[in-house]
Amino acid sequence: MSEDKKNLSFAYLVWGLGAFGFFYAWFQRVIPSVMVDHLMAEFAVSGVVLGTLSSIYFYVYAAMQLPVGALIDRWGPGVPYASALILAATGSALFATTNTIEIAYLGRVLIGAGSAFAWVAVLKITALHFSPSRFAMLSGAGMFFGMFGGFSGQVLGGTLVDAVGWRMTMWGLAVTGIVLSIAVFTLVGRQKTEGNTNTGTLTMKEILITFTSALRQPQVWLVGCGGAIAAAPVFIFGALWGVPFLMQIHGLPRPLAASLTATMLIGWGLGAFLSGWISDKMGQRRNPLIVGIVVAMASLSAAIYLPELPTIAIAALMLIGGLGSGVIILIFAISGDLSPDTARGSTFAFANMLMILSGAIFQPVTGLLLDLNWNGVTENSARLYDLHAYQIAFLLIPITSIVGMLMILLSRNTEKDTRRPT
Repeated sequence: MSEDKKNLSFAYLVWGLGAFGFFYAWFQRVIPSVMVDHLMAEFAVSGVVLGTLSSIYFYVYAAMQLPVGALIDRWGPGVPYASALILAATGSALFATTNTIEIAYLGRVLIGAGSAFAWVAVLKITALHFSPSRFAMLSGAGMFFGMFGGFSGQVLGGTLVDAVGWRMTMWGLAVTGIVLSIAVFTLVGRQKTEGNTNTGTLTMKEILITFTSALRQPQVWLVGCGGAIAAAPVFIFGALWGVPFLMQIHGLPRPLAASLTATMLIGWGLGAFLSGWISDKMGQRRNPLIVGIVVAMASLSAAIYLPELPTIAIAALMLIGGLGSGVIILIFAISGDLSPDTARGSTFAFANMLMILSGAIFQPVTGLLLDLNWNGVTENSARLYDLHAYQIAFLLIPITSIVGMLMILLSRNTEKDTRRPT
């Protein structure tokens, strides 16, 4: 095998390990959605408290993003991420053993901190090991792995919770985090890519100065904030409240409700990969973004507000909504296009921070709206919300889609032509 082929094979191996780490982060992100009734009963909490328990992952994840970006720009993606995975494993173990909501919060804090490195590590590995003409496609493929982790968290996670209980499920995630940490440290470690070693010699001060200059561009804020707001429907419905909605309103068993919601996440992963490939071929970012957001908004709104839909129609709308939502991956490609090479990790992290803040804000806000419209019915100490409550709360889906789309429309003429020369 030639040296170039060996390097390419190693690049894909490292990329694949990073992508699996993002799979793990998404599994952790959505796992509370298949435990909603169990956790409400166990800790005797309301929807807003449970929404906060789930979304605290997002708060910590978001708060970590700027230091994560700087650390990865300075020392590479290997050692920082391997260390962070130990935090995620520790948090999973705490969550599995606690009998108090306070320790459950602490567990989710550690899980969020440990998972915060995953997506930036994937993007940095892609930027270091592959040409810009492959960036959107490979970042889209990485997002697919993440969404498959979300799908598995809904389907496999729901099955495991029913079969062995939520505590044993969290113990399994703790063990997985430790194994993944060892693999990342062993295979990625301190590896630097030939031709990119200068990046590793920059001081933290130099990285932060370069990153600050990127943040002075209004387009970075418009694109990042617009994409984050437009991504809110996935966090609201796909990552938390979709499963209880389908169980309580459509009367579906947990595994089927989780499978239907997870279909949206799989669609998001496929949509990310396809939109990345299309974007690289067309040399455009913004136009595919707008089309995808419109498709996602229309399909999710139909799934929620059209009456008496058959299960197959719900599944189709979930898939279409996910495919449309997948275009959000292009936010990272645009951010990378706008940033200096020496601060790309930090710029990716900034865009990711805004994206995660979307989930941190809108999950508990949705829970609050549900509580405000709750009619007082409970089952096994867990609150049951009626159709009216869900339809009021889910108005956030079209609202955030429209606001995000308008912000992206304001970010004109920001694109670089990424097409490969013919």
